[in-house]
Amino acid sequence: MPQQSRRDFIGQLCLLGGTGAVTSLAGCSGDGSSDQGQSMLIGSVFPSGHVINEMAKSWADTVAQETNNRVSITIEPAFGGEQEVMEQTRIGSIEGTIIGTRWVIDYDPKNFWVESPFVFENWDQQKRAFETEHLDDGRQRLREKGNQRLVGPPIYRGYRHISGKSALETPEAIHGTDLRVPDLSPWVNIWEGIGASPTTVAFDELYSALQQGVVEAQENPAKTALSSSLYEVQSHYTLTQHLASTGWFTLNTDAFEALSEDDRTVVSETLTQHIEDLSSRIADSESETIDELESNGMNIVEPDRDAWLAAAEKPLQAQFNQNWQPSLADVRNI
Repeated sequence: MPQQSRRDFIGQLCLLGGTGAVTSLAGCSGDGSSDQGQSMLIGSVFPSGHVINEMAKSWADTVAQETNNRVSITIEPAFGGEQEVMEQTRIGSIEGTIIGTRWVIDYDPKNFWVESPFVFENWDQQKRAFETEHLDDGRQRLREKGNQRLVGPPIYRGYRHISGKSALETPEAIHGTDLRVPDLSPWVNIWEGIGASPTTVAFDELYSALQQGVVEAQENPAKTALSSSLYEVQSHYTLTQHLASTGWFTLNTDAFEALSEDDRTVVSETLTQHIEDLSSRIADSESETIDELESNGMNIVEPDRDAWLAAAEKPLQAQFNQNWQPSLADVRNI
């Protein structure tokens, strides 16, 4: 069935309140034998052409080859927001998602420190945190309440830094600045505690919001700033390195378990390899991307990172005391 027709049919199911996995579309016998093969539609929140989607398509080709076409995976870009694609996966209208941080804040909010600014020294520490038992309850709730499971490790999408109309060498420079942040209350609280005036703006409205002065600054990885041409409306890029952005794959539990054991192994192991390869490529290209921003007219600023970390300590401590587990000291020892 062509991809667009299948999505149209899924839309009709949603309008009718359909809640079952679309096993007839998958052609799966339901006993894990996949006699007729299994088709899986994975909705991505990332736009067409995004490096994560391109990696996912390559992974889908690998899975088809290694399963002799028993498992056919289609990646549909820009399928909707994270909550939308996760809900469609939960009810079985699609078989999986490619998302950002949403699963943690929805299913493990007490551990959202793992995806919050100024918590970690580096990506290796943050990645280790995802592998600790602290996230076990969240992964379990995602399976039980969200009817989906994480497959593969986190994708490293690059460090988030701050762009603005002036250099932000110290946190005092951002005091009172209208800083665009995603609609995540812990992030809002942390940036507000540092002294900024955080404003939540949808990403697809970010360029125009910066252009029109609705917000003065924003924070995102260099690749995002480059691909979104933010250098056209921002003059400085301050390398605060306050958080590594991540991406995640989830698969509907029923769809995953309908695969044979061998095919589940292929799906999981090949995805892990593709994610690790892409994460390495993104890490290797970060300095080149920052150079491209500079060549497009942005001033690259090396801040006093110790001063930024010190300014974030109090709002971070408040978040841990009020909402998060374990303690900030325990997290810093991971």
